[in-house]
Amino acid sequence: MNFELNVARLRADRVGPPPLPDKQPQSPKTEEKAKPSFSEHLKKACEDTGVRTLFSRHAVSRVDSRGINLSHEQLARIDRAIDNVEAKNVEKTLVMLDDIALIVGMDQRKVITLVSSEELKQNVFTNIDSAVIA
Repeated sequence: MNFELNVARLRADRVGPPPLPDKQPQSPKTEEKAKPSFSEHLKKACEDTGVRTLFSRHAVSRVDSRGINLSHEQLARIDRAIDNVEAKNVEKTLVMLDDIALIVGMDQRKVITLVSSEELKQNVFTNIDSAVIA
């Protein structure tokens, strides 16, 4: 019995899609220069203004999904408000900025979440130690 002949016959009788080529073509996304994400834009804006306040991944997704635009001036106001609260030994604070409410974890100076003006009605904020208007 010829072993090479049997292997050739098995390959000819193969059922299913043809085998994949050795080298996969690259998708257009990987070939193009990646566009900066919203969180990268926000981080750069904070660095440009000297703002030390961080934004959690959840807060960034809230800003992005709700179409909230925070100007350099607003970011600076948030930072100043947090500076004022920081000396008071607070764990979580509510920062009211124009028509936006932000919950900030003071241990890392990080915005945990934010609520836009449309969602402020009938909203209850719990587990906060203080509130400040920026």
